[in-house]
Amino acid sequence: MNHRFCSTIFVACTVLAGTAMVVADDLLIEDFESDSYKKWVLTGDAFGNAPATGALAGQGSVSGFRGSRLVNTFNGGDGSTGTATSPVFRIERSHIAFLIGGGQHKETLGIELRVDGKVVRSETGPGSEELTWSSWDVSHFRGKQGVLRILDLATGGWGHINVDHIIQTNDPPERFDLEYKLAQYRQSADYMNEPLRPQFHFSPEINWMNDPNGLVFHGGEYHLFHQYNPGGNTWGHMSWGHAVSRNLTHWKHLPLAIPVEDGFMAFSGCCVVDHNNTSGFGDRKKPPMVAIYTEHGHGEQVQNLAWSNDHGRTWTKYDQNPVLDLDRQDFRDPKVFWHEPTNRWVMVVSLAIEKKLVFYGSSDLTTWTELSRFGPAGVIDKPNWECPDLFELPVEGERGKTMWVLEVDMGSGSVAGGSGGEYFVGTFDGQCFNTLQHAQWVDYGRDFYAPISWDNIPKTDGRRIWIGWFNNWETCLVPTSPWRSCMSTPRTLSLRKVAFNDEEPATYVLVQKPVRELQDLRSSTRMLDATKATWPPIAVTNADELKDMTFELETTVTPGTARSVGFRIRTGEDEYTEVAYDRNYCGVYVDRTKSGNVNFHDAFAGRHTAPARTTNGEVTLRIFVDRSTIEVFVNGGESVISDRIFPTGHSPSVEVFAGNDSAKISSLKLHTLNSTWRRK
Repeated sequence: MNHRFCSTIFVACTVLAGTAMVVADDLLIEDFESDSYKKWVLTGDAFGNAPATGALAGQGSVSGFRGSRLVNTFNGGDGSTGTATSPVFRIERSHIAFLIGGGQHKETLGIELRVDGKVVRSETGPGSEELTWSSWDVSHFRGKQGVLRILDLATGGWGHINVDHIIQTNDPPERFDLEYKLAQYRQSADYMNEPLRPQFHFSPEINWMNDPNGLVFHGGEYHLFHQYNPGGNTWGHMSWGHAVSRNLTHWKHLPLAIPVEDGFMAFSGCCVVDHNNTSGFGDRKKPPMVAIYTEHGHGEQVQNLAWSNDHGRTWTKYDQNPVLDLDRQDFRDPKVFWHEPTNRWVMVVSLAIEKKLVFYGSSDLTTWTELSRFGPAGVIDKPNWECPDLFELPVEGERGKTMWVLEVDMGSGSVAGGSGGEYFVGTFDGQCFNTLQHAQWVDYGRDFYAPISWDNIPKTDGRRIWIGWFNNWETCLVPTSPWRSCMSTPRTLSLRKVAFNDEEPATYVLVQKPVRELQDLRSSTRMLDATKATWPPIAVTNADELKDMTFELETTVTPGTARSVGFRIRTGEDEYTEVAYDRNYCGVYVDRTKSGNVNFHDAFAGRHTAPARTTNGEVTLRIFVDRSTIEVFVNGGESVISDRIFPTGHSPSVEVFAGNDSAKISSLKLHTLNSTWRRK
């Protein structure tokens, strides 16, 4: 229904199958578009002197409200309190609907309806700054007088409420209107092809996305679930989005898998195929997919199950959820796998604030027993562990040898600043993980977070493949619309014993390589002449050749005695991203200081360096550029730098430079890559 929000009643009569049907327009109670609260009665200081025009000082982005104003009780911060009471009105429709956002505290935050002096309906916030529709069935009170009261009596975190557009209606709006918005976007001329939209990285059609979830191979499909906001382009209302692919490059978007419900969000988790039907959710001939995920709501995080018997298209929640409840606020992100030697399921899950990981065992996915704990470890003075993964990997060059890798992520304090991940190499006996060496960084850029590996990849394939969120929590509100965030390239994992310098002993490092399927996207390949690399940089391509900014460079550089040797990806007159080896730091760096739009956050601009050893005086690089992403794989993936860039210029070229005549670029191959999204 097209809600007109008018203040008078319009009655239209139509004839349907011989019966007169009366359709009444909506009645506007309040839209808060005035520069005052008019006849509303205020107490306290939370509401300010007038409706807000958006976010207030010290508050994150507020969105989803109608018009230019809304109620926002963050006036002075979360410590302010107060109430706002409406004039009396007559209830004349079956429902009262309103947009609501803000904190989630039933007793102290929200909006309530009073009839005959009693509270008969109430609603608190969803725990998000994104306002979405909510409604009450008030048909029982038709003809009676009502009063609305918006209250903010909370003083702690998320101690504020956002409210807008209160109406009476016989046709309450859908909470998110997601299908309508998707249908509209799919008619857009720019569908999946906005100037900053990556073309061979996964991204949602519209709205906010973060961590990958539930990666599993089943029925010939790679399933990619992910944290998704069906209500808007900022974090909130977390649900499981869903996409599938048969080749890890071309993805098909599917409807929401596990949506937010009744204020309970579906946080991160995993998916398994229960081949032996240990759970009883299917049968051995048609084994069920089982999702194990964190339910977050009303101040608690617990672990839930849902299952699917139609390859993930529809889901049923386990009627005895939760299967794990420690009565905690920071118990999240389970990763489950079948451990064949002990013939049971194993879960690793995070106690985030304590920086501990808990291991559980189960024979049927529904009943879990604690096995052991790990941590704190690694960078222990930094807050927050989450999104763990545990898997066994082959060691390159040591036939038959495998070791276990435990990866975990931190919300801040990573090597390049902001969020990132660290990993431990060791042993796992089905009960305890024991690390054999110090923690190491997963990625040396700022934009690789919460990677998770695919489960159930056939043994005939044999690969361990993962993918990560291509963003950073510190700078996550990147300047893109109508979507925000993308995933990294899928990467194949192994271990390699490496000594980065003569002073430190060799350690086992996680090797990440772009999956081989990416080579199928190559539309052209040619060698570039980089033999004249010197200073200042010289161009070896032209703008027309790279106008889509979707390409790969394969190169070998010899630093010699020069300070640096490398490349500039230039997209404008004074705009470029620099990738080079720096001999003084014994590393490869990405410098995005002048890469384009770097001013949307103070922490975005910078230079990020990964350790790089020289072999016979050489360093090899694979550089993937995809409009607003750059990934650099050093020496076959011994270290990786993943960074977002947001160019404002659109005349890309590759330039080469060298610090002196001893440095050279002995090989430089350019592959242009096809889009996996663009309509023909």
